[in-house]
Amino acid sequence: MQPNEISVTRFEVEDIARYLRATLNQANRIRSNAPAGSYLDSVLSRTIEGLELELAQLRFLLADPEFPSTAKSDQRVTRMRRAN
Repeated sequence: MQPNEISVTRFEVEDIARYLRATLNQANRIRSNAPAGSYLDSVLSRTIEGLELELAQLRFLLADPEFPSTAKSDQRVTRMRRAN
């Protein structure tokens, strides 16, 4: 692993995506109650676009076949010795 790399599992990326989807839903709810053309509306529009971009990038990362499928793939399976 390179000095600037971070090791994350598929489970952790899915958790991040779940959090971002919840945040995106909340931003959409708030924006629907904001007056059209207001400062809040414009800020939330940019925020929503950014969240959608981040979610698209995470979906792309999860689709990459080289991305580890689970945390278990990092662990070695230990088996009991054969019974005599």
